[in-house]
This record gives sequence, structure tokens and C-alpha cells, in this order.
Amino acid sequence: MSVIDAVSATAAGLVVAINGSETELSWRWVRDHGEDQESFDPTTKQRRVYAINPEPPQPAMRAELSVIDGTPIVCIIWPESPEKTWISQSTITDLLDPRPPSARASWHRPQETAVTKGNVSDVLTSDAALSAWVADIADFGFGVLGGFQGGHTEVTALARRIGYPQSTIFGTTWDLASDIDAHDDTAYTQTFLAPHTDGTYAHEAPGLQMFCCTERSGTGGESVIVDGFAIAETLRTEHAEDFEVLTSVSVPGHYIEPGVELRTSRPAIRLDDHGNIVQISMNNYDRSPMHLPSGDMDAFYRAYGQLHEFANDRSRWMSIRLEPGDVLINDNWRVLHGREAYTGGRRFVGCYLNHSDLESRMRTLGV
Repeated sequence: MSVIDAVSATAAGLVVAINGSETELSWRWVRDHGEDQESFDPTTKQRRVYAINPEPPQPAMRAELSVIDGTPIVCIIWPESPEKTWISQSTITDLLDPRPPSARASWHRPQETAVTKGNVSDVLTSDAALSAWVADIADFGFGVLGGFQGGHTEVTALARRIGYPQSTIFGTTWDLASDIDAHDDTAYTQTFLAPHTDGTYAHEAPGLQMFCCTERSGTGGESVIVDGFAIAETLRTEHAEDFEVLTSVSVPGHYIEPGVELRTSRPAIRLDDHGNIVQISMNNYDRSPMHLPSGDMDAFYRAYGQLHEFANDRSRWMSIRLEPGDVLINDNWRVLHGREAYTGGRRFVGCYLNHSDLESRMRTLGV
């Protein structure tokens, strides 16, 4: 972690020196980011002041490095008030000299994964087991458990170790089998399902999907998953123009059944402000009609087709035959999932979870 070398007060703002480089922070910014009790509630972690006023505050008299309750801080002394504003040094360094995001182990072949099969009862009772499970999801986009027993109540209990079940048109928790006719969806059949992500028709696309196997007979039906981040990075490297198309063109999706018509659109590859891939959104089954100028449409078809080709390259697939008691959880923003055709019975209970809750649990566990 970076360390602040020195601070000083000027008429314009607070000057912070880190690793030989100086940055000036306006006095309005300083007021807005105060962490002293006048500025910030330590219990609720919420601001107590509104500093975004038309007129900037008066310049501070001086600034100094100090320590309060063992926390290194920057202390600001104002001319008009005996109160001092302070900001933790870590807040400033994290903003001015941020650490790069933790490297995640993208995988192009199943043998490149190192996911360990955990146990449901351990995850329910042990934070160490929970951390290992969440670490697999964070690193590889999926996790596998054994020892599941029960139904919807038990699904909810397991989901609560990460966040809470996300309510959708399929319910808060759901059953999945070919003999269920509650929804008009290809998932409720025995046919082959090509790799895809769920919820391309929803603004709040599910972040995680959890499948708990309760019945299995017959042949086929292996679950298949592919690392969407890995194939998108391959596209960025080998087909830069296609990557640009899929990060800039919004692809519409829909889900329609009696009483339901869900629609939205987003790029197949969504980036953050720094160009990092944060979400893959690809489902040819639910893709809606769209139109672009002819040249742009051709470019889209070429780019989408290339991504589809990568996703359907079987050498990239992780194939998992889930038996009763097995649990598979996928990061639906990263991993594309599918299914081989099957005969006999194949039944699951499961649920979706929000991606925000996964990210929260990763932070609180230090994963």
C-alpha cells in the first residue's frame, strides 16, 4: 500500500505527496471527504455534512500528518473554527494511487481450473469453508459442493451464506425439470442447451445461479460451462475490431409468456471505466430483433458469430455430471452455462442471487 510522504495547505487546496508525485485536492473535496465525527457518522458510515455548495470553503490554515486511535490521518486546521477535519491516509492513497484489481484465474481449458468440491454442511457452519467456496467463484466463476439434502428451505439457507435469493418471474427459489410446464422456456426440456447467460432481458440480470441436484437417472444431461471473460479477452487480443463492436453495440433481449413481457438491451461485453470486463451478456435464444445500418449490422453479425464460435468450442468447456446432492453455482456475469441433451429424470431446486451481494461477501471475507 502506498504511503503519504508529506502534505501542505495552499490557497487552492490540500497538496498530497505520494511516491514523489504531488496531487492537489480542492478544499471543497476535503470538506466533502472528512471522516471526523462532525463530518462522518462512524456508526452508520454516512456523511453528516453537505459540502457541495456554490461557494468554496475558506482555505485551511495548515495541514499535517498525524495519528488518531492508531489510524494514520491527514489533519486539516481551519481558520474560522476550532474544529479540525481529518481524513484517513488510506482513503486518500486508495483514491490517488489505487491498487490494481486482484488477478483472477481466467481459464481457456477445464484443466486450467483448480476448483475443489466442498461440502454443504461445512459451508453452512464454517466461515473457512464459505471463504473457500466464494474464492472458487471469484477466481474461476463457479463453485461445486456435495452433500445437499432438502428443498427450497435448504436452498435459501445456503444462498443466505452469500446474500439472499433474488426474486424473479421464476420465483424466489425454483424447481427445474423437463416435466414442469409453468414457464415457456427451453431450459424446461430435455434438449441440448448451448452456452449462454441468463437474464439478458432483465435490467437486473442475475449475478449468480445455484443448481442443487435432487434427482438423476438416464443418460446425458451434463452441465457445461465456459469462462466468458477468457473468451472475451481472446476476442480482444485476436479480433480487436469485433471486441470493439461487442462492447459498444447494445443487444436487445426478451422473455415473453402469458402475462409477462420483459425487454432490455446491453452490450454483449460490458466494460468498466478502466476497460476491464465486468459482464458477459450472451443468449442467442432470447436475442430480440434488432437493426443497424447495413455495414454495422454485418460487423455485428461477424463479431457476435466469433464470440459464439469461441463459446461453443467444446475444448473450452468444463463438463460436470451433477448427481443428487451436488450443487453447482455459477457467476452469471462471467460464466456461460449450458446442458447436454438427456434422457430420464434430471431435477433441480435452485435460485438466483444478486451480483452486488457476491461482491459484498468477497469484500467482507477478504477474497
